[in-house]
Amino acid sequence: MTDIGCDLHFHSTHSDGRYSPSQLARLLKRRGIRVAALTDHDTFGGSLKFFEEALRLGIVAIPALELTTWLETGGAGEEVHILAMGLRIDEKLAHGLAQIKQQRNELQVRICERLRTEGYSFDFERLRRRAEPDPVMVVHFVWDYMLRRPLWSAIGLATGGVRRWFDRFEKDTYGPGGKAYLPPPLSFTEGIAWARRHGALAVVAHPGKIASSKVRETALAADIDGIETFYKGQETMKDELLRLARARGLVTTGGSDYHGYSGPPYSGWKMPQENVNDLLQRLGLARV
Repeated sequence: MTDIGCDLHFHSTHSDGRYSPSQLARLLKRRGIRVAALTDHDTFGGSLKFFEEALRLGIVAIPALELTTWLETGGAGEEVHILAMGLRIDEKLAHGLAQIKQQRNELQVRICERLRTEGYSFDFERLRRRAEPDPVMVVHFVWDYMLRRPLWSAIGLATGGVRRWFDRFEKDTYGPGGKAYLPPPLSFTEGIAWARRHGALAVVAHPGKIASSKVRETALAADIDGIETFYKGQETMKDELLRLARARGLVTTGGSDYHGYSGPPYSGWKMPQENVNDLLQRLGLARV
């Protein structure tokens, strides 16, 4: 089976990535990527810039994003991310994105209030201005905290103090299980419906990262269109996921989930050509 350069999951400065959409397109081209999908969290803000540069470079670009949803089942609840793959770009999508942004920002207002009880002085309006045109997310809290403490940040970046602070902030305070954490407002079922309403396939992202086996099994048994199968750390699950996808007629996707802030430099990503073409065919695009 032939593998080709295909990366269907990575992030830009419009969510929590280090590089701009145009920079990412050039980076992907240098690593031999032929098919790509920029999947920023809950925003499409950088996608048109990515398409423009990808087109210039001869990369097939799939319009997509990564939705943050909440799935509760059997007494367990957890975030489950959905890759909306193949979005239809029109006025209806613009309206749908505005709704997602409003929901996310309203959630962040409440999180800011909870953070104040933990001793943090985040101002939502300042965060909102920093995030525009995208919804507020964790990266904006981090930049806001650092830019208001330039000396601490300079020293912390050199010594690892910033990384240690962020790990504590995300684990103990902001992230799932943290003191200020609140579940995302969009349910898993609503996320699937949102993707399809805008012409996209609803693909369960990185199922191997779903901690609860009950939540993972429920997500994979749901009325979905695909599974992110080719993903780092899921090697032991890959054959099982492929069997499940074949049995249910689902597409299989994969990607680096590259953010650019930590880990090794971007080295590209590959998927079996057969699986790539199956996705392209389902989206009405030409095979590669």
